[in-house]
Amino acid sequence: MTADAHGPDAPGGVTVRGSGAADAAPDVVVADVATEVRDADVAVALRDATAALAAVRQALRTAGVEDRAVRTGATSTWTEQTGPDGTDLRVVARLGLVVTLRDAATAGDVVGAALAAGGPAVRLGGLRLVVSDPAHAQARAREAAWQDAWEKATHLAALAGRALGEVAWVREGEPDPGAVPRFARAASADAFALPVDAGEQTVHAAVTVRWTWGDAAP
Repeated sequence: MTADAHGPDAPGGVTVRGSGAADAAPDVVVADVATEVRDADVAVALRDATAALAAVRQALRTAGVEDRAVRTGATSTWTEQTGPDGTDLRVVARLGLVVTLRDAATAGDVVGAALAAGGPAVRLGGLRLVVSDPAHAQARAREAAWQDAWEKATHLAALAGRALGEVAWVREGEPDPGAVPRFARAASADAFALPVDAGEQTVHAAVTVRWTWGDAAP
């Protein structure tokens, strides 16, 4: 936050950064699911991982999840060294799915059934709660950020004994990057429901605004 009468942003004025936030209720759950199989033969590892993934897909269909809500996720194979001296090799095959569930209230039951259907090969990368239409919350957060910037600028102008003039320019801040999920193994092959509490998410906004002075320099 700076206040100046001269410099690269001439004519003189005040430049401030304002921040704001607004709460929104998530209504979509995104599940990162994968099957992971280890075997000395890559063909066997891929076959068994594919079979487990097919069981997961079928469980999702049975629960009423449309095919268009399921897409291929991170998929890869690699080798691991095993044995006391690390000379034995085995292949790891991981096949991923990203599932979008538009009913947060039943998402835990659906994901639990899918994980159980996949058996010991299934992995859960995480559940992400998403606001499907964040525009309203973003607008409220942006308004709060603007109000914050205006109050700071007004205070600085008063301290400097000056009056605010017109807005010279506005720059909006960038959103923060998301977290990368890590995979955990499902503990049971029995059907179960995962706890999913939607709660609220906070949407943040930031703006940097420059006002010119509205009066003549003393």
